[in-house]
Amino acid sequence: MMTNLPFFERKNAIMGISPFRRYFFSILRRKDVALSPNRPGAISKDKVKRKIDEIGVGGVAEIYRIGYDGQLDDFPIIIKILSISRSGFSGKVINVEREFIEESSEKKIYARRGGGTIEFNFDDGDIKDIKENIDYQELSAERNIGHIVAALNALDAQDRILVAYFDKKHQGTVNFEGILQAKLSGNRSFLMTIDKINGVELERKINKQFDIRKELVIDVSIT
Repeated sequence: MMTNLPFFERKNAIMGISPFRRYFFSILRRKDVALSPNRPGAISKDKVKRKIDEIGVGGVAEIYRIGYDGQLDDFPIIIKILSISRSGFSGKVINVEREFIEESSEKKIYARRGGGTIEFNFDDGDIKDIKENIDYQELSAERNIGHIVAALNALDAQDRILVAYFDKKHQGTVNFEGILQAKLSGNRSFLMTIDKINGVELERKINKQFDIRKELVIDVSIT
């Protein structure tokens, strides 16, 4: 059975691939100051456009930006591309934690990290690099379904569990915490009541059934 550390701190030991710091990030606020057209180290607007066109509308991009002080931001902005025009593109910031928390609350103050839509111009001059996000494919290939089935087999109904899960709709990884209600279909499916998301207590609990054959459950452990 796995340890009780959060999934993204145990990921190297579990799967042997790079950490999930990309899924949980804070977008750094930028000051409105006078800037030169291109910050040192920024790629050209033609290269920005080419990379965005290659990923395409509906694709997920990691955008590495250079701050007003000339330093590369600590974390990329991860967006789902919504539109591409001749002059720029727009994207919805991916924050799976925010999406789930706000869906379960009448208030909109629980999510600790930003969201919303961002507009980019190809000639902004502050982009260091753009990469297509392929975490879903990597996780699908690397996860160990046999290990998950064995972990579920060792659990009992009413155990308190932690589930690391990649949500395809919101394009991100999240930690669900709550009570295991039932194991189904030979431990290939299970039902839980979620009361915390990434450590944030929900205003309204969520009942969710997971099918590990169809959904990307990455890890299950007792808390």
